[in-house]
Amino acid sequence: ETFDDLKSKTMKDQPDHKPNGETAKGLHFLSSRCWCPVAVTLGILCLGLLVTIIILIMQLSQVSDLLKQQQANLTHQENIREGQSLAQKQEERTSQELQSELKEMIETLAQKLEEKSKEQMELHYQNLNLQEALKKAANFSGIHQASQRPFQFPVLDRVVSEEPQLRMALGGWFSFDVPCV
Repeated sequence: ETFDDLKSKTMKDQPDHKPNGETAKGLHFLSSRCWCPVAVTLGILCLGLLVTIIILIMQLSQVSDLLKQQQANLTHQENIREGQSLAQKQEERTSQELQSELKEMIETLAQKLEEKSKEQMELHYQNLNLQEALKKAANFSGIHQASQRPFQFPVLDRVVSEEPQLRMALGGWFSFDVPCV
């Protein structure tokens, strides 16, 4: 092999070289000194954009988490309000039931009180009637002219024994076997 053969083989192996001897515009063109600062600047710019995108993604994630947390708090507060509302309605129902029961109890007690009052009034009227009867009886009682026995009714003369007369004098019976009320 000759030197030219080796040179043509190496030229064929390199993709940047053309068969006519010119170099191709590729990596050799970018490796020149002018493009180096531009490539570094573009790399830094890409790196900055990448960092900015990562920061924005993190902030978006935080905002999303905050939004989910606020939504959970709102749901929790709504549940609390619903529970309070239900509890308040239940308390109102219970209060109404208790009020109706209390009203029924008051009405029942009022009826019983009225009945007792009527009974006491009847007893009071009976007591007044009895007192009037006692006063009338006291007006008719006294000493009979034919007998020396006090508190003897003239109508019952010679019929009443001494035992009932003593009871009458001491506030006992007016008749034979009827107790005084």
